Amino acid sequence: MTDVRDATHVKTRDGRWHKIAQKWGISKEGYLEPPSRGGFGVTTTDGQSVSMWDAMAYKKEDNE
Repeated sequence: MTDVRDATHVKTRDGRWHKIAQKWGISKEGYLEPPSRGGFGVTTTDGQSVSMWDAMAYKKEDNE
């Protein structure tokens, strides 16, 4: 699997993969926000907000 910082897709609890539209909780330097500061996550192209707790896996598709 892939680190969220490099990912193009996220797998949700229902087992489906979704294309990532936007990421949040990642600093310019690439540090992930800890849970005490709101954590990190992604928004998918279909409008879902997937937090660090709800993401089951990340992957990067090279043909993006």
